[in-house]
Amino acid sequence: MKDKKEFMTTIFVQNESDVVAFGTTEDKSIGNAIKAFESKGLKAPTVEKIETVQVPQHYTADELA
Repeated sequence: MKDKKEFMTTIFVQNESDVVAFGTTEDKSIGNAIKAFESKGLKAPTVEKIETVQVPQHYTADELA
């Protein structure tokens, strides 16, 4: 079974809901979070911090069989 990697990027925003996005690489996760951030019309000065972490691997039932 091939190792699967998934990353989660959270953009913490002042006085708004935080933006969370996933990707198979750190770069894709960050890019997806930035796109989501921009699509909400948020502005850079409202960002408190950006954090990316690798999340536990998830497998489908077929992959585990």
